[in-house]
Amino acid sequence: METTDEFVTIKTFDHPGDMAVIRARLESEGIECFVINELATQLYPIINQSIGGIKLEVRKSDAAAAMEIMKEAGMEPDA
Repeated sequence: METTDEFVTIKTFDHPGDMAVIRARLESEGIECFVINELATQLYPIINQSIGGIKLEVRKSDAAAAMEIMKEAGMEPDA
């Protein structure tokens, strides 16, 4: 059974810097973010593609608002 507390991936990044910019924007708007693979790709950049990139996730209940903020910032969400 799905709940609104689940995290969903809204964007996958190749570079941690790109992710950090939009993450800061979302968090400044009060949207809690969770990042998968960020540290692994910083330590071993060569594995980025093999592990699927850096995934930016937000709560399912915040996904629509987060995607709208991303679009306003000129970045298309994956979802």
